[in-house]
Amino acid sequence: MSRHGHRPRRDRWLINPDRATDTSRYRLSGWALWRLVVAVLVLTVGPAVADTGALDRIQAAETIRIAYAPNAYPIAFKDAEGVPRGYSVDLCRHIVTSVQQALGLDALEIAWIEGNTPRRVAAVANGEADIECGTTTMTLARQRRVDFSNVVFVESGGILVTSDRGLRGLTDLAGRKVGVVPDTTTERRLRPALSERDIELELVPIRDAKDGLERLVADDLDAVAGDRLVLVGQVAETGKAENFAIVDASFSVEPYAFALPRNDADFRLEVNRALAGVYRGGEIERIFQRWFGEDSAPTRLLETIYFIYGFAD
Repeated sequence: MSRHGHRPRRDRWLINPDRATDTSRYRLSGWALWRLVVAVLVLTVGPAVADTGALDRIQAAETIRIAYAPNAYPIAFKDAEGVPRGYSVDLCRHIVTSVQQALGLDALEIAWIEGNTPRRVAAVANGEADIECGTTTMTLARQRRVDFSNVVFVESGGILVTSDRGLRGLTDLAGRKVGVVPDTTTERRLRPALSERDIELELVPIRDAKDGLERLVADDLDAVAGDRLVLVGQVAETGKAENFAIVDASFSVEPYAFALPRNDADFRLEVNRALAGVYRGGEIERIFQRWFGEDSAPTRLLETIYFIYGFAD
């Protein structure tokens, strides 16, 4: 270390020079001994800590930490009793059951962590959460920080307006205030779509879709951009669907997946094994209809995803 650069030369010798002519009486100097101890600790303890993955942490704590979206109905939300629910949450609960069985645990507690998409991705990236389940689009940029499960849903971007304003397309939004959650794929893909059409408007940061809807109703915003299905879900919660409309604008495709810790192949495999079982066994149909209606059905693209990722074990 640089702060020891000016110590007397004898403190840097591995072998005491005063005894160098007698091999039976070699001994380590104090500083050299300390350096040797540190090196041994790095070699023996360091790799064991580094190799500890999510499954080891979960087994030791008997708790799995899940970051979820509290205001993204019907994908993920917190109900009136404060219980996480929704399409993604149901999938994550199946993953929890699979992990519990794989680890041979009698019970596995869930510690829920609330947050919008940037917050959930950050929670997984910094080790605060083991997995996140919500409305997170899998992108190459995000894979610099986290890994992802197999795809769980495919969505498109949308823009919500109130029906009394006569806004029908992107060009109608010129000069308006449009709410969007910062650092999301919606924001990153909406900007170039506006630029290509020479449309200038103000993008206003919002916390999540629920916050955007509340500010839209309060006339603080003219429109809210986000994942189309989540926006529709927020409208459904109001019971006044006739008061809202989705602008005719297609600017993104959003493949949802669950963010996972990077370079943890064992945990990723267990997550994908659980998802494959849900897709393969037909449970995905019951989950889909539970949250999108008994008369609803996955799109052809989504059915293909279920088929592709319903791997045999």
